[in-house]
Amino acid sequence: MAEIQMNKRRSAGWLLSLPLLGLASAPRAHGARPQAQVAAVVAAAAAVFMADARAVGLSVGLIEGGVAHRQHFGKRSARHAQRADDRTVYPIASLTKTFTGALLARAQRDGKLRLDDDIRQYLDGDYPNLAFGQTPIRLFHLLNHRSGLPRMLPPMPEAEPDFPSSVTYAERVNAAMAKVTGADFYAALHKVTLTAAPGAKFSYSNAAAQLAGFILERVYGAPFDALVRRFIAVPLGMRDTVIVASPEQASRRADGYENGLVQPAMSDQDQAAGALKSTLADMLAYARWQLAEQDPVVRLSHQATYSNGDYAVGLNWQMVSKGGRRVIFQDGSIPGYACLLVLHPASGIAIVLLSNEIDKDAGQRLTSMANSITGVLDQRAVLLPTD
Repeated sequence: MAEIQMNKRRSAGWLLSLPLLGLASAPRAHGARPQAQVAAVVAAAAAVFMADARAVGLSVGLIEGGVAHRQHFGKRSARHAQRADDRTVYPIASLTKTFTGALLARAQRDGKLRLDDDIRQYLDGDYPNLAFGQTPIRLFHLLNHRSGLPRMLPPMPEAEPDFPSSVTYAERVNAAMAKVTGADFYAALHKVTLTAAPGAKFSYSNAAAQLAGFILERVYGAPFDALVRRFIAVPLGMRDTVIVASPEQASRRADGYENGLVQPAMSDQDQAAGALKSTLADMLAYARWQLAEQDPVVRLSHQATYSNGDYAVGLNWQMVSKGGRRVIFQDGSIPGYACLLVLHPASGIAIVLLSNEIDKDAGQRLTSMANSITGVLDQRAVLLPTD
């Protein structure tokens, strides 16, 4: 849903220099509801999601009134009746891009870069093609999907849904990505042709987020996964948020399903675009950090780099504001998995949804679930867009 929703908006310019009004001082909910009451609200919403014949399993995390709630439904694998738990590992797909955004915000705070820098400052060689007229691609464009870069670099016909093949999407993309090197990425980057000024129109791009990851590696002199550990995972106590899972972590991974078929694990080469794996326990820690908006890094990553009316995009976070309230959100999907993270700062509510099944309606069903939970807990909250 969220990735499609982003395609319906138009650019309104760079807003990073504007003050962050009211973020740290936003009101919080008064106390927490009884555990049983919250559990009933979550269970009712989850029942609707799980009633779909395609559903396999679901982990739900909720922060309300400062208290974290965790519930699990369905199965970790269709092969046996074991339910997921707080330490079950799920790929989090494009939620990875919010980590990349936080790291970019951290890099600005550390004086390593400026978010409105021309990206060519951080590339070796000459890239006249990465500007349209006098307008260059800037770092913040890499995480609001308005860079003009293609979806993948090098372009991969195998990654298109209608590509004729006798194997699954995951299998053919994995085979294609296994042949790609860093040199191939930059060679393809040299061949990009921009068709409009960066910022002018939406064009969903995993390649842009990957490039942001490569730039972060360059300015810090460390691999992307090491930066995630150093600046996010270790400080927040997120022990299972990784790109490359250990054998023990892999043993806790939920099987992912599409059309009733278990899907192979996707390549880790998506890096900063979508390669992180995590657990409900870890993602609740991440959600709490994001919800509080006390860390300047978080506040910067939530600041609009593009806006149109009540809709805005920060560093890969989407935001809708109405009546002085905001909802901040991002979703993710890869073969076998769908996920959603929703923040309601004024209500003190955060929702984490992790599913080990993907279909054409899974994102919309997760959105409906989140809205159902939110609507009961705080009728004044801004709900997620559903069109």
